[in-house]
Amino acid sequence: MNSPEPIVVSIDLPAPPARAYAAFTAQFAEWWPVATHSLSRHASTRCRLDASLGGAVEERAPDGARHVWGAVQALEPGRRIRFSWHPGREPESAQWIDVEFAPAEFGSRVTLTHGGWESLGEIAPILRQEYASGWRNVFGIIYAGFVARDA
Repeated sequence: MNSPEPIVVSIDLPAPPARAYAAFTAQFAEWWPVATHSLSRHASTRCRLDASLGGAVEERAPDGARHVWGAVQALEPGRRIRFSWHPGREPESAQWIDVEFAPAEFGSRVTLTHGGWESLGEIAPILRQEYASGWRNVFGIIYAGFVARDA
């Protein structure tokens, strides 16, 4: 079976790459839509991205439960971060997400690439389709709007 192609979403932001990077990483909890995109789906859920090598991408549910979604695999502060991604599943099923922050005339171009679908086996095409629309919303609209609001 062929693995589905990675999802690639690029957005243009009115902020320099360092600011866009900080918004994505250090302010992850402020823009991530926990009410719709978390395991607990509760407004008081908190998600965070520890932007250090091996750092966790995680959710803290209102009842105190900790759900690890992935771990940082590579980073170049202000330029790129790559992490594994397996919210609600075992680490063995993890895909990868790579986010690059490049300078552009208007501020920055930020590109999110989500690949590694082969780890999901036969459900990969279904989840890839769901994530394709999900990333367009979460990254392309919510995150982009968060950065633009503070630009």
